[in-house]
Amino acid sequence: MPADVHRLSEQTDRVFDDPLALDPLSPLPAARDPRWFIPAHAAGRSPTARLRARRSAIPAPDEVFPAWRRAQREVDRLAGETPVAPRVLRTTGFLPPELAERIAAWFTGKPAARTDAVQRSYRALERETARLSEIVGRAPSAGGLGVRVRHVRSESDPYGHAAELCAELREDRSMTLATIAAEAPHPLLGGEEGGVVDRLRVVHDVFGHAALGLGFDLQSEYATWLQCRALFSRDARGAAFCELVGATTTYIVTGEKPALRADLPPAEIVAACDVPRGMGAAGFEPATSRV
Repeated sequence: MPADVHRLSEQTDRVFDDPLALDPLSPLPAARDPRWFIPAHAAGRSPTARLRARRSAIPAPDEVFPAWRRAQREVDRLAGETPVAPRVLRTTGFLPPELAERIAAWFTGKPAARTDAVQRSYRALERETARLSEIVGRAPSAGGLGVRVRHVRSESDPYGHAAELCAELREDRSMTLATIAAEAPHPLLGGEEGGVVDRLRVVHDVFGHAALGLGFDLQSEYATWLQCRALFSRDARGAAFCELVGATTTYIVTGEKPALRADLPPAEIVAACDVPRGMGAAGFEPATSRV
């Protein structure tokens, strides 16, 4: 085999080994999406190189499965800002252990945010969750994902492993959700079966876990947040952080399911959790990764 053909074959094999890469049976597009195909740059020239030192000890997500590309395309369409590239989220750790502990301490501590600010953010979250949930359930022929949700009243998770949830959504467009109606109600969002809390959890599972193909470990959960945050406005994002990061991180860190609360994260935690928007686009590289 000629050397140039051999090199092309090796490059093609590497691309198609990635479950997020292009379908090898489909024609290559004229231009590749740079968020999925990340060029290798010299570390000194990368805009994210400065993150390397403080993220070098953070593990990548543990549970990685095939991604649901149709749901990811919908995330790309709905995002209000350029999200972190899916490949980066699947291969890179972003939440340091000490920051996870700070989040848990905040979530289990005394609320400090102003009541009017909390209520304003949660009203925005409720509106935006309704819009996203409608798209999740809308028929594919009408531009939605056509996801069917079955609610069960159980204190345990209906799935033994995140892979089962992701596979069911990806292959069958269906999922089972343990409804909040079996728990104490949320202080602002209530506890109705199929209500705001249930719809938010479905949005998170579909556009986070299934779209990315990530599990329930700490780094996977945080990666789903970094993806989903782009779906919410700045008005709703504080409440969304409380629900999707505060509660989940506290559960993983402490091993105990915390009581739900309505609060907004303090500015210092928001600053510590910041990740460059659009990371993984042309000119970026992962700070720490599995590959």
